[in-house]
Amino acid sequence: MENLNLYPLSSDRNDNYRTFCPKRTKHKFPNVSLFLCFPLISFFLSVGCASLLPPEQRVYPNNPVTLPEGMDIHKWMESKKKQYQERFWFRQFSESEYKFSYYRKNHTSLGSYISCTSMVRSKTVKLVEFYNLISIVNYADYTKGMRKGGDLGPMNEKEKTEILFPCMEEFLELPLTKE
Repeated sequence: MENLNLYPLSSDRNDNYRTFCPKRTKHKFPNVSLFLCFPLISFFLSVGCASLLPPEQRVYPNNPVTLPEGMDIHKWMESKKKQYQERFWFRQFSESEYKFSYYRKNHTSLGSYISCTSMVRSKTVKLVEFYNLISIVNYADYTKGMRKGGDLGPMNEKEKTEILFPCMEEFLELPLTKE
């Protein structure tokens, strides 16, 4: 076993503050760490370059939405949770504001699930407003509770009208039968 002398008694000034380190081995591929870090660096650069539509363009076009008879925002959110059980979650931010995510029932032809996320706030007791809408094309099965990476949107008007708004329309449907 090697001598693990942590405090050398040498009079050399630098030796007083050195600790024993095992010999470092030279790697056959010294730039491997660079190649391992490159995917992380490119991921953060790509996220920084992504651009959603501006917030003023990510609002629901039919705002404000009238709540069903006898419901305020709190009762309505609870009724949506019962309506969509496993495909819907929400979080309350203030007395009159929630954030929610809703997964569409049918997945795309590529096997992805589309979800929409939005903030909703009470304008009056009977009216709510949806803003900061985001769509996600997710590559995981929401029924298994897994969330893999996905494409965040909308990035343009086409994605807004073809992906985001249909998801919101499906979410706003009144319950006809239990799922």
